[in-house]
Amino acid sequence: MTNIFIANLDWEISSDDLHATFSAFGKVSYAHVVYDRVTKKSKGYGYVEMESADEAIVAIEALKGLEVNGRKLDVKIASPKGNRPEKVDLKTKKFQKPFNKNKSFQGGGQGGSRPQYSQNNNSGSHHKRPRFQNPNLGSDSTPRD
Repeated sequence: MTNIFIANLDWEISSDDLHATFSAFGKVSYAHVVYDRVTKKSKGYGYVEMESADEAIVAIEALKGLEVNGRKLDVKIASPKGNRPEKVDLKTKKFQKPFNKNKSFQGGGQGGSRPQYSQNNNSGSHHKRPRFQNPNLGSDSTPRD
């Protein structure tokens, strides 16, 4: 027995449709479209179990990439749950910040201070963006003591 995974199914495809399609290539022992438990709508994928591995391979090659109702089918041999890559649950995984909150900012320049911005726009420009003001210079651009 060979288990086949079919993805990117049109939402209207039923288990009977899968059974009929794969039966053209050999004996199908099981065909199932996966449905959402709450909404009862197709999740867009399903499984087919064929008796002969050779017939399953022929079916996979014939149907892989076939466009059905505007969607290209992804057809491949289903891998057992134990052989799949580990799935990361994004809901329970905590986000790691790229910096340490307990360390203070050690900026470059004199005194390690950050530049200060002034909301006064004395340049006569019509733009409302803040002007850079060097903390080591006075308002008349002379060095502070």
